[in-house]
Amino acid sequence: MAIETYKVSVNHKISDKDYHIKVRDFNLTLSSEPNDFHVNTYETILEALGACESIVMASFNKQKNFKYNSLYYTLVGNQNKTGLSDIEVTVHFKTNESKQKCAEFVEFAENTCPVMDNLTHTVPITRTEVSTVH
Repeated sequence: MAIETYKVSVNHKISDKDYHIKVRDFNLTLSSEPNDFHVNTYETILEALGACESIVMASFNKQKNFKYNSLYYTLVGNQNKTGLSDIEVTVHFKTNESKQKCAEFVEFAENTCPVMDNLTHTVPITRTEVSTVH
């Protein structure tokens, strides 16, 4: 499999509680504190996990012979001083499949989801540069 590279830039001013993110042609804003205008970084982790597993399910349901009409996730992250201490995930299917087959399909999605893999295994991070602007 070929390596794909993704690039994100984050801009922040010390007087601001918002973090401005650029991903390709998309501009996003995250907040360091929960507010009515922007999600925070912990919510973004939960969003990424739920979306990634949903994408895996939509991509592999035919191959795995699993039929569903719709699904939705509820994800709850509990924060401690240094980050999320745990994440609780509930998957709700609209399907005629058995509960056992649903559980097996969810387990497959969890084992295939790159976000889950990154949350549960150490991903090497290399700082390539620190620069200053005066």
